[in-house]
Amino acid sequence: MRLLFVVPALVLFVVGPVEAQTFRWGVHSVAMTYKDQTEDREADGVGIGGVVALQVGRFGIEATGWHVNLDPDASDLQSFDMLQGDLRVSFLVASGVALEVGAGRRNIDPEFATQDVGYGRIGILSERPLASIARIRVRGAYLIAPSFNGGGDANFSLEIGMGVTIGTPNGRLRFRAESEFQRMDREVNDVEVPIQVTLVKLGVELGF
Repeated sequence: MRLLFVVPALVLFVVGPVEAQTFRWGVHSVAMTYKDQTEDREADGVGIGGVVALQVGRFGIEATGWHVNLDPDASDLQSFDMLQGDLRVSFLVASGVALEVGAGRRNIDPEFATQDVGYGRIGILSERPLASIARIRVRGAYLIAPSFNGGGDANFSLEIGMGVTIGTPNGRLRFRAESEFQRMDREVNDVEVPIQVTLVKLGVELGF
């Protein structure tokens, strides 16, 4: 008998009308390629991540995080875990276009297997409908004053991302596919040791 109430409730939750979506959360699977110093120090791995976001009028806030276990291609290098968290605050300046500011932090275990990094960011986000059930999102940002636990500076650092969501027209249920690329032109004692990250995320999100 409970199914007579549970099933209609789930259907109403997914496809029923909603006046305004202001909150969403989701879980993502993550695949990552990480390059430190040169292509000879490349590591690949998979993991899991998530997102929590709130939109109130023109203002939005989004917190994301993920954990990946990475295995270097070179046999003489050890595997390591990477834990990253990002916070972005946005302000809608035009239809589908928002300015973003925020910060990110990347921690490595074991320590010094590669670089722990912290940074600020300022950038732009554009999100447009492709159809009633699909949207595309593009973002880019300049990374401000990255700091590394192994020292060094990065005079130029950036990140870009692109993603597509497909789901119900009211946004209650979305399936997301997204890729991100980040580059930090790190230098230590005038020696170039850039860091490069490519990330692919697939997941499901719910909106309220």
